[in-house]
Amino acid sequence: MAFQRGVSADELLHKKHHTAWTHRHSRILVWDTEPVPTVTCTQIKSSSSERFVYGIDPRVSPKRHTQRALRILNHVNEQLGACTLTMHELCDKERKIFVCVASNNRVDGCVLAETISQARRVVPTRLSDSSTVCGLENERAVCGISRIWVATNARRQGVARQMVDVVRSTFAYACRVDLDLVAFTQPTADGRALAERVFGRKDFLVYTEESMIS
Repeated sequence: MAFQRGVSADELLHKKHHTAWTHRHSRILVWDTEPVPTVTCTQIKSSSSERFVYGIDPRVSPKRHTQRALRILNHVNEQLGACTLTMHELCDKERKIFVCVASNNRVDGCVLAETISQARRVVPTRLSDSSTVCGLENERAVCGISRIWVATNARRQGVARQMVDVVRSTFAYACRVDLDLVAFTQPTADGRALAERVFGRKDFLVYTEESMIS
């Protein structure tokens, strides 16, 4: 359906749609589950406030926590234009969801991480920002960042970098994943800029879904 600015009927319909989406957005992006031992909790701080990052592993975390985290993730997927995940798809792969929560229980960030075995390094070029060129050689990788999102009001506060740091510290049991073993999926221009800040280099590792283990 085409929207025409200035047409009263279209303006009213657009306003109703925006109001409904905003209400749904505000209801979903709230973390209202109680702490449990099988959900990791890590405190992070920025210049303006403190937050907590909850790590949900669908293999061991309570079903209620996993369902809540998956609902948040799929809302983020809609905003990113990515495919939504079912509970089966989440559990079928070695995936974990990390949810960053502010002191008022608002969700400020979300990461989907998964176990991978290999990735390829980005080749820095002078092509347009929408292009990502990778080398041909596969390199060992352990942790893949499939989705990463930060709420508008929490951006440019180091939240994304700190969330990746929490992923590295808690993704694998009893060890910290080296930064050189972490990869992003094919990033957008904004995602590539974020990855360059996280890794401190332009030739970071990138992986595709075909390289995920079964």
